[in-house]
Amino acid sequence: MNYSWLLFFSFFIFFSCEAPKTSVNYYFDPLQGNDLNPGTSPDLPFKSLDKIRELTLNPGDSILLKSGELFHDSLYISCKGEAGKPVVVGKYGGSSRPHIMGDASALQTVHVFNSEYLVVRDLEISNKGKQIRPHLSGLLVELRNFGVARNILIDNLFIHDVYGSLIKGEGNPHKDAGGGQGIMIRNQKGNDPDSVPSRFDSLVVQNCYLKDCQRNGIMMWGNWIRKHWFPSTRVVIRNNVIEGVPGDGIVPVGCEAPLVEYNVMRNCPATLPETEACDGIWPWSCDNAVIRYNIVSGHRSKVDGYGFDSDYNCTNSLFEYNLSYNNDGGFFLLCNSGGWPPEWSVGNKGTVVRYNISINDGIRDRMQKGRYFSPVIHCTGPVSNSVIEKNIFILIPGNKEQSDRTLISFTDWNGYPDSTFFRDNYIFTKEKYRTADIGKSTRTCIANNLYFGDLNGNMEGFEKCPGLFSRMMWCDQSDPNWNKVFQFIGDKKVVIEGKEWLVTDLIGLESGDDQ
Repeated sequence: MNYSWLLFFSFFIFFSCEAPKTSVNYYFDPLQGNDLNPGTSPDLPFKSLDKIRELTLNPGDSILLKSGELFHDSLYISCKGEAGKPVVVGKYGGSSRPHIMGDASALQTVHVFNSEYLVVRDLEISNKGKQIRPHLSGLLVELRNFGVARNILIDNLFIHDVYGSLIKGEGNPHKDAGGGQGIMIRNQKGNDPDSVPSRFDSLVVQNCYLKDCQRNGIMMWGNWIRKHWFPSTRVVIRNNVIEGVPGDGIVPVGCEAPLVEYNVMRNCPATLPETEACDGIWPWSCDNAVIRYNIVSGHRSKVDGYGFDSDYNCTNSLFEYNLSYNNDGGFFLLCNSGGWPPEWSVGNKGTVVRYNISINDGIRDRMQKGRYFSPVIHCTGPVSNSVIEKNIFILIPGNKEQSDRTLISFTDWNGYPDSTFFRDNYIFTKEKYRTADIGKSTRTCIANNLYFGDLNGNMEGFEKCPGLFSRMMWCDQSDPNWNKVFQFIGDKKVVIEGKEWLVTDLIGLESGDDQ
C-alpha cells in the first residue's frame, strides 16, 4: 500500500500549523479615527485608546499613536511579547510625540499592567487636574501576583505637569498623603507580599525628559522587606533629565545591582513643606547599586536636599564619577534608621563614595530644627564600613551670613555611624569651614585629606597644601579613574552666584590638559 500521500498530507498540516504569525500594527488617530474601523492601517485608524482593551496583542504587535495629536483618554495595556518580538507602544506619521493628556480623573495617564517583553517609547504624557491628587502618576508600570516580568523598555518619553501631592506622608498623617511622580514602577502595592511575588528582570528607563512633576521623578516600589526579599534584577535608569521636580529624583527600590547613570536632575523648586525630606538620586533596599556619571544641582528641599543619598536597608552601594553642585542640603547623605530587626532591614553597610566632584553644596541659609544645618556630607544612624575617598570638594564663599559651613558631620538616628573612612579627599576653600563634627561616631578614620585655603581647626587627617589648587594636588596619573572623571566633566559648566564657570577651571584642571 502506498502511504506517500499520507506522509505528504502530514507535512502539509505540520507546516500549515507552524507557519509564522504576521505581526499586526494598530493605528490610533483621535481626529480622523473611528472605533468601527479595522484599525490596522494608517488610513483606517481607531479613534479611542479604550479600544486597546478589546485587542488581543500577540508578540511583535504594535500600538501606534498619530504623531503630534492630542489624546484625552488614558492608555491601559496588559500584554506579553517574547524575546526578539516585543509588543511596542509608540507613534507613527511624523517626528512629534503624540500627547496623552490626563486630567487626574485617573491616577495614571498610561498604565502598563502585568506585562513583559514590551517597549513604550516616543510619547508625551501629562496628568493635571484642577487640584492636586495623592498617588498621581504620569506613567505607572505595575506588577501584581505576576512572577518575573522580563525585558521592559521605557524610552524617549516626555512627561510633564503631573499635578500630584507634595506630601509623602511617612510619619505625618495628612489628607493629601501620597506623593505624586512622573514615573512609578511598582511590583508590590503595599508592604504585605502578594500571593505570587513579582519582580522585574531587565527593566530599562532611558532618554526620558521629566518636567514640572510633583512630588517626584522616577520612583520604584517593591519587595523591600528582607524576610520577603525578591529583588528586581538588571534594572537600568540612564540618560534621563529631571527638571522642575521638588522632591526625590530617581529612587530604585528592592533591586539587586541597579545601575543609575548619565542622568541629570536640576532646577528643583522649593515648594515642599517642612515635613518633607528628599534627595536627588538614592537607592533604598538595594544591594550592590551603582550610581555613576550623574549630575544633581539646585536641590532646594527644606529638609535634607542632598544631591545623592545612600539610604538604609542597602549594602555595598557605589557612588562614583558624579557631579553635585548648588544643593541646599549638601553633596551626600549617608544614613541608616537604627532599630529595625534584621528580617526587615540589613541597615547600611559597605557604601563607597569615590571620584565625585562637589561644588558649592551645603548652602542652606535657613534654620532647620532650631539650627543652621547643611553639612556637605551628613553621616547619620548606625551605618557601617563606609568609605568616602578621592572626592573633590570646592567650597565657595557664600554671600549670606547664615549657613552651616561644615564639611562632614556625624549624628544620631537611633544609633551612630561606625567604621567610617574619610580619606584621600581634596578640598578647596576660601572661607573657614569646620572640617568634621564626629559626634559619638565610633572607629571613625579621617586620614590624608589635602586642602587648599582655610579650614577651621587643626583636626588630624587634614593637611594644608601651599601654592595653587591644581591637578598636581590631587591627580595621580597612574590612576585610570581620573581619566573617567575628565571625560565626564568635559566642557560642563556650573553657575555660582550668577557667574558661569567651567568645571575644569574650578577643579584646577588646566585647559590644555588631556581629557
